[in-house]
Amino acid sequence: MKICFFSVGFAFNRLVRLRYYEKIFPKDVEMFLITTDKYSGTKEENYQAQWDLKRTKIILMKYHPIKLLFEVRKFCQKNKINIVTNMGHPFGMIPLIFGSIGSKRKKILYFFGDTLETPKIDTFSKIGIRTLSALIPYFLITRFADKIAFNGQSSTAKAPVFFLLPKSRFYCLHAPVNVKLFHQIDKQKVRKELGLNPKDKIIIYVGRVTRRKAGHLLSSLIKNNPDVTFLIIGKWIEEEIPKPIVRNLKTFNKIPNEQLYKYYSAADLAFAAHLQGYSLGITAEEALACGTPVLHIEKLSAPGKTSAIIKIPFDVENANKKVRAFFELPDNQKKALSKEARSYAEKYCSDEVWKDRYLDFYLN
Repeated sequence: MKICFFSVGFAFNRLVRLRYYEKIFPKDVEMFLITTDKYSGTKEENYQAQWDLKRTKIILMKYHPIKLLFEVRKFCQKNKINIVTNMGHPFGMIPLIFGSIGSKRKKILYFFGDTLETPKIDTFSKIGIRTLSALIPYFLITRFADKIAFNGQSSTAKAPVFFLLPKSRFYCLHAPVNVKLFHQIDKQKVRKELGLNPKDKIIIYVGRVTRRKAGHLLSSLIKNNPDVTFLIIGKWIEEEIPKPIVRNLKTFNKIPNEQLYKYYSAADLAFAAHLQGYSLGITAEEALACGTPVLHIEKLSAPGKTSAIIKIPFDVENANKKVRAFFELPDNQKKALSKEARSYAEKYCSDEVWKDRYLDFYLN
């Protein structure tokens, strides 16, 4: 069996996902990735060399909206591809659909997000309006897909009605987390290793700080809690969210993925609220796997229940109350929440828990 993925350019979350597929797909499955030179000559260009994969054959094509359609079609026919699927944006399915016309090739569409809920949460931002307008072409693309998946439970439940398609075509597939890589280690020892104060109250955030990642709320929490150290790992997009100039903020542009578990383990809480639907999100799962409770949006849609996910409103005053209430808990209750966080990640979010569902979606 031969499966071909398509991604216009590199993104680290797509690399992580492909590594997962390389691990779980049977050895007789041949894997291909078609990507393009769209970002040639830009600061994104260097990322293309980071497709660090072992089983997947990488094919770099010249980016051209029309010519690419024919190149993808030619490649799929020549290599007798059985399954095609997008990585990232759903529009990545367009060349794959064109490349499969007249064949029995299976077309698998994956919405990497809680797509049908995102406009509801963030409608009046530029990105929100763009996402809302994209629902029309999404409606057309789904007509050609044999299977369709969403990260979010809420979108999965609403999709058959919204897209007017049989329920059997839709799957809910959370982004799984490697609970062996992301694991809990002794907080005091790792703080010493990382040069962090053992007595500090610490909240971590991993990812880009943007409006859609609830950057305004994060910034307000930083300014309103001067006794809490905030570790931000990722780019702070200051055009969207001005960065506060305060002593309790420490920023790191990038930490290797293999070292992130140390920072999660060193923190007391992880900020994981966002405006991208109601799903949990991969950084929340990583934090939980490291035994770190998370701050998340109130309308969370996720499997199971746990007190280790602390739901906060977008109202700064009440969000502050939730944060302060956590730090006022006795140490034994904090330790119990930490243990519960790890247990939740193992039970609901791990690679192994989701393995069979991913194999069924892609290969059956």
